Amino acid sequence: MKDYYSLLGIDKNATKKDVKRNYRVLATKYHPDKNSDPKAAEKFIVITEAYNILSKPKSRAKYDLYRWQQQKQQKAAADEFTVVPPLRESTRTRRNKAQKKRSISYHQASSGIGKFLQLAKESFYICSRYYLHILGTTLLLVILQEEVRHLFMPADLSLFRIGFILFFAGVIAFCLLWIFRNFYESFKLDAHAFSVFYRISQQKAVGYLMAGLLVVLMLYLYLLVVYF
Repeated sequence: MKDYYSLLGIDKNATKKDVKRNYRVLATKYHPDKNSDPKAAEKFIVITEAYNILSKPKSRAKYDLYRWQQQKQQKAAADEFTVVPPLRESTRTRRNKAQKKRSISYHQASSGIGKFLQLAKESFYICSRYYLHILGTTLLLVILQEEVRHLFMPADLSLFRIGFILFFAGVIAFCLLWIFRNFYESFKLDAHAFSVFYRISQQKAVGYLMAGLLVVLMLYLYLLVVYF
């Protein structure tokens, strides 16, 4: 089992700030744009995997529990040996492995057009995963617009009703902020992984992802116009 704490150079009592600080230092050191060593990309992936687990309280608690169970198992008598189920891979780790496999065809492409098409295809594939963010944002904006519209209809509006509308609008605004924050964090990780596996600069990866996101938004708007 990988020791994520050792990989990031921290102990098990490290704070979230310590995890983030050490990850930034190591990510800068081993990022393919900064390090030409062929093994740097693999090291960067493992470091990112460790950060994804230890930076989130829920996944970190699961990881610590699994380590505790493994240590307890090792200390148990041989005749009472019990198999501890392996730690479930995170969604991000599975995505990184799948992206690594897809990048093989890009590196095997001999022509510039072939590489461009592979990058465009990958960016569209990544951005298509954001459909839930787009759909959720659309639904919340529609609901928010409807609630705000009621504020400009003074008929039958009591103070309680106005207070409820404002509170409900605040809840929707909070949900929108959560969606945007989740999208931003996912986009950053996707851009990092994209640049690592396809060995392109971070700026180029962001550019392709922005273009892919624009295509996804245009398709989404087209479907809205056609079917609604």
